[in-house]
Amino acid sequence: MSSDPATSAPASTGTDAASGVLAVGSYTSATGGRGAGVTLLERDPGTGRLGAVLSVDECPSPSFLAAGPGGVLHAAHELDEGVVSSRRFADGRWELLAQVPSGGASPCHLSAAPSGALLVAANYGGGAGVVGLARGAVSGLEQVLHAQGSGPEAERQEASHPHSTLFLDERHVVVCDLGTDELRVHAVEGARLSAEPVQVLALAPGTGPRHARLHGGRLHVAGELAATVTSLAVDGGRLSDPVVHPALAVPVEQRTYPSEVAAAPWGLVVANRRAEVLTLHEVVDGTARPVRDVAVGALNPRHVAVLGHHVYVAAQDSDLVVHLALDDDLVVVDRSTAAVGSPTCVVALRA
Repeated sequence: MSSDPATSAPASTGTDAASGVLAVGSYTSATGGRGAGVTLLERDPGTGRLGAVLSVDECPSPSFLAAGPGGVLHAAHELDEGVVSSRRFADGRWELLAQVPSGGASPCHLSAAPSGALLVAANYGGGAGVVGLARGAVSGLEQVLHAQGSGPEAERQEASHPHSTLFLDERHVVVCDLGTDELRVHAVEGARLSAEPVQVLALAPGTGPRHARLHGGRLHVAGELAATVTSLAVDGGRLSDPVVHPALAVPVEQRTYPSEVAAAPWGLVVANRRAEVLTLHEVVDGTARPVRDVAVGALNPRHVAVLGHHVYVAAQDSDLVVHLALDDDLVVVDRSTAAVGSPTCVVALRA
């Protein structure tokens, strides 16, 4: 673990203080990465600065994590035969609660239903897997939703590639399909989803919808292939009125690839790979607009977590988790780092 000299960091909020431990997912040798599994990092609740590695649970390529209540972590293991697992760190040791198939190859994202009854896994190799939850842990693969289609970018859009899912409310979940340029909304039906989507909304060809976030009553979607953010109205589980803006505040010569979009007190944070910046967006009348690009100081910002005015970045190709503290003017006033091999996701543990 290495840290940069501190300056005057902003005071933390109540949200900050509630999270003293961060969990980091990674690519391991199972998929050519340098990580060891799920890593727990110490975080100072007052300053937000990163501290020591508290523990590592060795497991194959847990590339995406979702925090459940009671300190439970759900992990998507991005393997050819995809797996979703639930684990907990308590009393100084890890406990693997359960693991089940994800329903497809290379699961790269998980989202939990507000009811706590199910998870939905986005399998980049094809299909969205609906996984039941019992007593807070995965209990079985209930359903797999498949889609057909392609997009104009042959290398990445030769077929359906679900890259994330997100619950719009208790009764609807949207699948962001990078391969088909579609947002597909399914209705929640108990512990399953409607076999057919209740809405299919096509984004501009070549958008490559990757991750999405609700903020200000609208859905904001990072377009990985077009380097855009699309903001959409959400009403009764239906999407409409897309408005598109660049993912970056200042254009750059090389092609960039937005990854995560995260909600923040001032609007949104979008991680832009190749440019190696976080772009701060304001949300005006429900539309995300880029305001400022903030250098990460590390390579391949794959995922971002925001806790108040503290931002945590999984910089995959630098083997670092980077912490940036922003003041009220959104200027970086402190930075710290922690060494984690091939980090791909960072989340705060829940009590």
